[in-house]
Amino acid sequence: MIRVDRGPTPLGLEAIRKAEVKRLAAIVRRAPPKAKDFGHEYNVVRGALWKAQGRKCCYCERRVDRLYNDVEHFRPKTRAYRGPGRPTHGYWWLAWTWENLLFACPRCNRRHKKNRFPLARKSLVLPARQNPPGPERALLIDPSSKEDPICHIQFVPLGAGKRRKWLPVARRGSRRGKRTIKILKLARPELVDDYRDHVSDVVGPHVEKIRKAIGAGDGRTVAKAWRSALKTLFRPRQVFQALSYDVLDHHFPPAIRQRWGLDLARP
Repeated sequence: MIRVDRGPTPLGLEAIRKAEVKRLAAIVRRAPPKAKDFGHEYNVVRGALWKAQGRKCCYCERRVDRLYNDVEHFRPKTRAYRGPGRPTHGYWWLAWTWENLLFACPRCNRRHKKNRFPLARKSLVLPARQNPPGPERALLIDPSSKEDPICHIQFVPLGAGKRRKWLPVARRGSRRGKRTIKILKLARPELVDDYRDHVSDVVGPHVEKIRKAIGAGDGRTVAKAWRSALKTLFRPRQVFQALSYDVLDHHFPPAIRQRWGLDLARP
């Protein structure tokens, strides 16, 4: 998971939001809203979100198709399971709010995240009609917020050779990182297989070129190989950028990067 920059609110969405919130407010006064009450007006931003996220799922970073994947509500619109003993009403007033919308694959959204939105133990719940975060302290990482998901989630190697796997873990024991990995199942088997293939087929050749240049003591070749790796691995549409960052950091830790004058900015 990496940070998502949505860009400015698409034209027309604000007018839709005002009209839809007014419409739904009348429903909410009578009874808790159901999924069918929300309609699909928020789908007008599907293309904008898809492009802003580099055509990838906001959570797992897999490449996704624009037509067959989901406009995701970070704070769930219908019901929100915040933890034992917590109220379960959804954030209905944010269903058309640009800052609450993301683009996600069905596996992350429908199968795993669903309506889960855990809060820290002493966190208050965001009052209706207020903008987030307010008094809430969410445990799920929002990839579109100012915080960097890489601060909370780290990929580490397990095993060696062809059996080596790269698994997401909580960086420095981050509680939010641990909860996000668990909720979204970011270590599910098919993803772990994809991580392994990405490291082997995409990142690995760059690592070998950089190592070879370092072994030859050729600074100019090292710098060239490093720039080529960054250009390929961190282009906007490239998948698994957070994984690539940690693989490079693992093979070329700060001391080596400093020696050769190599910068590794977070994607």
